[in-house]
Amino acid sequence: MHASILKYFAAVARSGSIRKASEEVHVATSALSRQIKKLEEELGITLFERFSNGLRLTAAGEEVLRHAKSTLREFEILRSDLGAMQGKKTGRIRVACLDSLTVTFLPEQVRTFHRLHPAVSFHIQTAGHGHVTDYVAEGEVDFGITFDLARPDDTEMVCRVPMPLMACVGKTHPLAKHKKVSLTECSQFNLLLQLDTQPIRSLVEIELSAFERTGRPFIVSNSQTMLKPFIKSGDGVAFFTPLGFMDEIKSEEIVIIPISGSRLQSLHMGILVQKRRQLTHAAEAVIETFSHALQKYSDTVHEAIQR
Repeated sequence: MHASILKYFAAVARSGSIRKASEEVHVATSALSRQIKKLEEELGITLFERFSNGLRLTAAGEEVLRHAKSTLREFEILRSDLGAMQGKKTGRIRVACLDSLTVTFLPEQVRTFHRLHPAVSFHIQTAGHGHVTDYVAEGEVDFGITFDLARPDDTEMVCRVPMPLMACVGKTHPLAKHKKVSLTECSQFNLLLQLDTQPIRSLVEIELSAFERTGRPFIVSNSQTMLKPFIKSGDGVAFFTPLGFMDEIKSEEIVIIPISGSRLQSLHMGILVQKRRQLTHAAEAVIETFSHALQKYSDTVHEAIQR
């Protein structure tokens, strides 16, 4: 079907690799390679430049990719409308989000939504704020969940809740008894920092530099799961929203502390969409569900801070 070859083409264009695309669409590399070659033969033009380290779109390929994205979106809308005629939500929802949201928040929400609408599936990828906003602006995902910070002009927040970054320490850490801490106080201890969190990490570093402090990075990782054991054991201070630590906060294994005199305390998080993008019925329902859940989590975080 026309939609299938366009889906294969878009996957190859996105990954720049036949092998990676084959894993994404679950088609053998040889079969996928034949499909791309067949498409080039039908159109009578080369769509990819071949290099030893992967593929890159030609000018013609870029034009075909625009057509593919538009057609695939329209096809998803069609499937959604046909499903609605049968009284059900259908289709795949593509989401880009911050790593911390995949610990507890998204598993809970996806599980609950899928029970009500089993014909809806999810494709979820984690990224730093900058990449999340790019994925939304480029139409690679239906929506993103990230901080309300700098973003492309053709995107907008449809849900926005307070979600401060806190100092996160283990219950045995010297700062654990403090009601508030400053970044200067935090910088006297080992720091547990996360990669690919721009502009959040820049905000931390800029504010520290204003006090002529740089901190002592102990571990830098792109995984919150990697950093969590070091936080719990009291080996350092991390800066996260409480979203990924709700169970540990309740059990008092991890203590969250407001950061005084910092912009990090006034951050908001929300659901980001591309302006004027027509969403499927399923995507609209998911956004509504996630928006209510984010508000509840925000209220829970506020209650935890007030204790």
